[in-house]
Amino acid sequence: MNALKTTLRHLWRNRLFTFLNIIGLSIGISGCWVIYRIVSYEFSFDQQQPNRERIYRVVSRFKYDGIESGNAGVPKPLFEAIRQHVPGLEQVVPVWDQWTQSVRIPGAKAGVDRFSEPKNQVMTSRQYFELAPYRWLAGSAVTALDAPDKVVLTQSRAEQYFPGVEPVNVLGRTLVYDDTVAVRVSGVVADLDFPSSFSAKEIFPLENKGDISKQWGGVSSNNRLYLQLVAQASPQAVLKQINAISYRNGAENMKKYHFRRWHVMLPLSDVHFSTEYGENMRKANRNVLYGLMGIAAFLLLLACINYINLTTAQVPQRAKEIGIRKTLGSSRWHLIQQFLGETLVITAFSILLSYLLSYWGLATFQELIPDGMGQHTDYWQIAVFLLALMLGITVFSGLYPSWLITRVQAVSIMRGQATVQVGKNRLTLRKSLIVFQFVVAQLFIVGTMLVGRQLNYLLHKDLGFSREAVVLLQVPWKLWDDPAYQGRQFTMQQELVRQPGIARVALGEPPMNTSFSSDNFQYKNSRGQITERSVFFKTIDTTLLSLYKIPLLAGRNLSATDTVQEYILNETALHEFGFQSPQEAIGKYIQRIDGKAIPVVGVVRDFHIRTFYQKIEPVILMNGKRHLTTFNIKLQSSNPEQWQAALKRIEPIWKTFYPTEPFEYKFYDSTLEEMYTSERNTARVINLATAVAIAISCLGLFGLSTLIAYQRIKEVGVRKVLGATVFSIVGLLTKDFLKLVLVAILIASPIAYYFTDKWLQDFAYKIDIEWWIFAAGAVIAIVLAFVTVSFQSIKAALTNPVKSLRSE
Repeated sequence: MNALKTTLRHLWRNRLFTFLNIIGLSIGISGCWVIYRIVSYEFSFDQQQPNRERIYRVVSRFKYDGIESGNAGVPKPLFEAIRQHVPGLEQVVPVWDQWTQSVRIPGAKAGVDRFSEPKNQVMTSRQYFELAPYRWLAGSAVTALDAPDKVVLTQSRAEQYFPGVEPVNVLGRTLVYDDTVAVRVSGVVADLDFPSSFSAKEIFPLENKGDISKQWGGVSSNNRLYLQLVAQASPQAVLKQINAISYRNGAENMKKYHFRRWHVMLPLSDVHFSTEYGENMRKANRNVLYGLMGIAAFLLLLACINYINLTTAQVPQRAKEIGIRKTLGSSRWHLIQQFLGETLVITAFSILLSYLLSYWGLATFQELIPDGMGQHTDYWQIAVFLLALMLGITVFSGLYPSWLITRVQAVSIMRGQATVQVGKNRLTLRKSLIVFQFVVAQLFIVGTMLVGRQLNYLLHKDLGFSREAVVLLQVPWKLWDDPAYQGRQFTMQQELVRQPGIARVALGEPPMNTSFSSDNFQYKNSRGQITERSVFFKTIDTTLLSLYKIPLLAGRNLSATDTVQEYILNETALHEFGFQSPQEAIGKYIQRIDGKAIPVVGVVRDFHIRTFYQKIEPVILMNGKRHLTTFNIKLQSSNPEQWQAALKRIEPIWKTFYPTEPFEYKFYDSTLEEMYTSERNTARVINLATAVAIAISCLGLFGLSTLIAYQRIKEVGVRKVLGATVFSIVGLLTKDFLKLVLVAILIASPIAYYFTDKWLQDFAYKIDIEWWIFAAGAVIAIVLAFVTVSFQSIKAALTNPVKSLRSE
């Protein structure tokens, strides 16, 4: 208790440095804490799954035209063939995504009796419940999916549909999907209490999907397949048999379309991180998580270095205290304990403050936080982490200053020496730590500038079309095949064109979006040679090219027809099929495999259809009314203040033609920006890390400059008496720090170039890394360091020399 009182008194007596240490450590700890929450959540996926080391996910790989790709799904008949022909498996579980437009609860109160587009619906077999460890609250796994008119709900979904009703009383209740399909609730299971890849909320039987035995050709990411092997089964042997079955049944289709398909078994522990297989499931990128862990480590290391620098710099001021303690019999170990205790107390206060900072960070940057993280918080795990962090920081940050203190010679202090030498390498180590701090800060500064410039480039580069003042409206897909709504979009288009404030209205797919369709197309030249390519295609009307200002290089626009009668190529498709000029392609015929030959009537300039990670792809534009379901509305004014008036005119027209559907529009610019959400989040993380790194480094410099100014106050007084100016004194006190910052800049610049260049290599279109970016980053670092250090330097230079020399 006495030791604690002594520690608290010392910390209060030196409250400026106590405050700087607590602020520096709390900033580093809070960043580390938030990142730990994110990383631990992502890596906890499927970790509590029983028998997870024997569970695998089967995915598909393809190779076409020399390019390899992956798909998260498998052919629909594969699961049944595996059950019949592959030994060594305990469970073969197909999990197919299902979508419904609405669900109605008969007998419920108005306003809570209908839900639109419920998510997390799957079709599967009863073995699903043997694979996923659901706990049954009502019903039985044996009978829950034994008829096509049954559905199993998780507890959270049951509470959403039937609030306040006990699970046992939910059994037998009716749900009506899409106002036509009535099913009975046959079971309620508790939601899994750990992060899992098995995220279904409504589970339907698979047996009602009819004959699928011939559907070996297509693969959809919506059709997933899980296997649980017996204890001694060989995954390699099982996979070999699966590939043999798939090849035997799909060989004809692969030969016809000139591609190769095979399958891979992903261990369950890898499923959550298989970002190369796109599907309707949130995943995490391991490399991003490792990058976050690196940022957390650097921020914490900066905070610890900050503490070490400030603490070792205070050693001369504590020389007499240490000398007296040694004279009174304190051993080295006792001194080390005392100073480690001070570090422990400061770290404990820092963790308390970091709780508030991390809470603010989680609330402020909510969009960066993974969905579901708050529902799976392990408080004991967090407590253990914080305890380990506190002990680790205490030992790492406090051991070297404590050892340094034991080097003080008590005899020298008692003889009246005002300063103390605690080792020849002390200043060298401190300078090295300062350099390291600013190396990290400079890396973040340059990274922030380059990521920001690339993001700005992505959002503002010419895409090959005009995108300003365009509003998108989507006809709900549930109405596409509804006879009552057939052709309404064309009548609505004509009505919209007559409205003031609207320049043009086109129907068709926007030039660049996240939805893609592709197929194999062939061109047979005059010598009989066939060129076959996989080409993206888009369906447009006769107005879309002019609305987006996509210029024709040759030929004419498409004609208005009910079915596909004409093609327009972009420049890349032109070259892929071997045409030497746009004029040469006009009048030539291109056809899909097994399709009819269609004439090329025009060639347009290249435009981007995907993000800048990919080069411009070959594209065929075609007509055909059936797929014209997106309104592209070009507003007349470029002034955003006038757009709302036009939108108010559009809404009642929408309600006239689609009275049951909400009026939901998007500006095309914002849609394009959403395609780079990941990059924007990366930029925000780096910006935040940069701010934290700079703050910690400047806190350390401020504390050190304060100590240096205090230690050299008499020297400053003598220099002022001898005629030194304020400017020369400030230069004297700041030049050593600025030299260290310059050394840090020289070290950090090539490292920053290497990592930013590596990041940019993922983009097909990117900015150049120019020298001035590093120069600007260096200027920012130097100015920040100078402002931080000069504050105390100017204060020391302005001090009356009479006060500092009075005792001499």
